Amino acid sequence: THMTSILKVDSIQNAAGTAAMTIDSGGVVAEPNKEYFQVELTTTMTGLADVSVHTVDFGVKGTVKYDTKSNFDSANDAYLLGSSDGVYLINFSIGIRSNDISAETIIDAIAAVFAAPDGTTFEAVNGAGFRGYDRNNDETGSVMLSGSFIYKSTTATTKIILKGFANTYSSDTYQISDDAQANQGSVSSADSFATARCTFLSVVRIA
Repeated sequence: THMTSILKVDSIQNAAGTAAMTIDSGGVVAEPNKEYFQVELTTTMTGLADVSVHTVDFGVKGTVKYDTKSNFDSANDAYLLGSSDGVYLINFSIGIRSNDISAETIIDAIAAVFAAPDGTTFEAVNGAGFRGYDRNNDETGSVMLSGSFIYKSTTATTKIILKGFANTYSSDTYQISDDAQANQGSVSSADSFATARCTFLSVVRIA
């Protein structure tokens, strides 16, 4: 014989009564305690020293779009993962450009997410690199670096940050762009892209 059963509930809670999941009349499942976070750079970082690593200044020059656990450490531009054993999907994007887009100076660039299980000692986890210096010794005006990866937390103190690096021609300074238009060169005909954030860090707990 074959038996089927249907469990009809509007919500699921733990033994102590903490709501974990609700189901509405349309069958949509909501998880009120779901952890997700996104911060976006909203002011371009200018005058960055050549051949130097710079943490993206989300605390001062950024805007937090989502932070369901209120775990953003603005003083250190870092996000504290909300679980000591959670599994997370982490996404990052960073736009790096020459100060004067008409005078290309970017030779190479790097971006990476750094993690600190102890909350203070950061090491690179995953990232991207770029080499634009061609055989004619030509430099690049700007570059976009991005990535997505799964990360498992092992401590309750794990924080992550986003860092960028550029090597420029003649030790010129460089910028980390806040929007797609700024990274392209601020041409007026591309004004519609000025609201598209190109430097950001996002985190979603998936398990």
